[in-house]
Amino acid sequence: MLPAEAIQSGCRAAASPDPTLAGLPAQTPEAEMSQQEGSTFSIQCPYTTQPDNEQQKAWCRMRNAQCELVAWRFASTEYIYTDRAGQGHVTIQDDNSIVSVTMSDLQVEDSGIYSCTYSSSYIPLKTISLNVYKELHKWELDSLSVQCPYRALGYSWGIKAWCRQQGQAECSLVVSTSYSSARGSSGTQNKRSSIQDDAQTGTVTITMNKLQALDSGVYWCALYNPYQRSAFTRIMEVRLSVDKGLPAQTPEAEMSQQEGSTFSIQCPYTTQPDNEQQKAWCRVRNARCELVAWRFASTEYIYTDRARQGHVTIQDDSSTVSVTMSDLQVEDSGIYSCTYSSSYIPLKTISLNVYKELHKWELDSLSVQCPYRALGYSWGRKAWCRQRGQAECSLVVSTSYSSARGSSGTQNKRSSIQDDAQTGTVTITMNKLQALDSGVYWCALYNPYQRSAFTRIMEVRLSVDKVPAATTLSTATTLSVTTGTSETNSSGNSTQPWNTIIISVVLCILFILALAIMITLCIRQRKKVKTGGNRQAEDVYDKTESPAQLESTERMGGTTDDSRDLNYITLDFKPHPSSDEPLYCNVELSQTPRKPEDEDVEYAAIACKQLPANDKG
Repeated sequence: MLPAEAIQSGCRAAASPDPTLAGLPAQTPEAEMSQQEGSTFSIQCPYTTQPDNEQQKAWCRMRNAQCELVAWRFASTEYIYTDRAGQGHVTIQDDNSIVSVTMSDLQVEDSGIYSCTYSSSYIPLKTISLNVYKELHKWELDSLSVQCPYRALGYSWGIKAWCRQQGQAECSLVVSTSYSSARGSSGTQNKRSSIQDDAQTGTVTITMNKLQALDSGVYWCALYNPYQRSAFTRIMEVRLSVDKGLPAQTPEAEMSQQEGSTFSIQCPYTTQPDNEQQKAWCRVRNARCELVAWRFASTEYIYTDRARQGHVTIQDDSSTVSVTMSDLQVEDSGIYSCTYSSSYIPLKTISLNVYKELHKWELDSLSVQCPYRALGYSWGRKAWCRQRGQAECSLVVSTSYSSARGSSGTQNKRSSIQDDAQTGTVTITMNKLQALDSGVYWCALYNPYQRSAFTRIMEVRLSVDKVPAATTLSTATTLSVTTGTSETNSSGNSTQPWNTIIISVVLCILFILALAIMITLCIRQRKKVKTGGNRQAEDVYDKTESPAQLESTERMGGTTDDSRDLNYITLDFKPHPSSDEPLYCNVELSQTPRKPEDEDVEYAAIACKQLPANDKG
């Protein structure tokens, strides 16, 4: 355990000047370490001896010849003294020959002079000046706004300035506050720059408007005392690069791809100096390169949600840049460039059109949503038009006015349009589609006063097919059931609509049931013949006999002996020729209509035949 007096000594050193530190010599940093905001910094501080009383190692921030403890180690135990260290952004290790310190996720407030020290007297092993800078990239005509916090760095009131670094340590004034304030705020501005100091929050805010490429450089937020030889004391460093807009690019070709498909492009090049290893896939808007994916040497960086989801990849094989975009969405439509170098010099520029393909039947309805905010469009009249030729479009329906907040819409006989400006979506509806509606349509921005009135937002390729005519079937219906030997009677073909076919199927099922009943009756008759010994069935029933005759035959007694058995039955079914004519089966005469002369009646007849005695078995 660390002795209590050692902990108290460390705390005293961090909290207020201590007599034991009064003689601590002023430390001249051995080097300045510049690190970009968000990066990680590491330093090794070697030593040769370690008596028992020198096991205490510390990482100090030096102010006014005092060691403000950040992290402190005694033997194998580490102690932390600042919020940044408490959040895990500062660690200190000692391997009995080297003290190693790491600071991660650096912030501009971490800038300052630091020392590795040993013993309770905080004897320096190594002292460095750490400069954490911001790096900003802008386009010409953009604006710049920077906030410089200074209270955490130990500064308070005084005149603040924004200056541009010249050489190693010189700075030329751009703009400064007009006076020093300990409580309120002060600020001034010149032609394109302004500065505002809020003493209550301890923050200086710098603004620069209408940036030019010549504004690129290194700037300081600084304390400013024009009466000193070194007039500027740096608070924060900003490295600014302002790029010119891309030259106006005429796409070499338009690439049309269906939504959900995959698109690939190869951009060959001939030379690759070291400073041109940077390759990028840009979406071009307003002559600016909006980075989608960027590659430097063998490392790929991504800049959009689509790229982060794995739908955009960029490869460089030292002669060709290859870009692939998968699962394309209509929002991916736009102008793209393969570029090289930090100035984004184009290798190839194309226009990518991602369209929807829809298939409908006649009398169907169509509903299409066209998102436009992701494409860079906002308010303005919207329209639904039908493409004519390569680039012409004829109006179908349009909104009546442009809205920046609410929604607007109109409709004609079969089409309507609704623009929801809050969600950035146009909704198109077409009713009672016809085959003639097939074609290519655009959701578009609409300005009837321009020569090209329509600016395409999204393309829809619509095909409308006629509904197939009702299918007709030609069927031949023949039903024959035979026990022993059989006879077949064919009936003619009939052509009927679907409803008649269904009725016929039902009737066939009923006939099969009737057949089963008839077979059962015949079997019962045969049993009666065998058991009665003196009953005989009639030899043959004429097929033209009525159902009443069949019934009387079944009931009559007979003298037929046991040798005369039933051999087979035949049911002959004849369908009626038309769905308008009635069909009867298995019906008693008493159940038939009373005016049979007005109707054609069809029925089934059962014929029971005998076989010669020598054919039995």
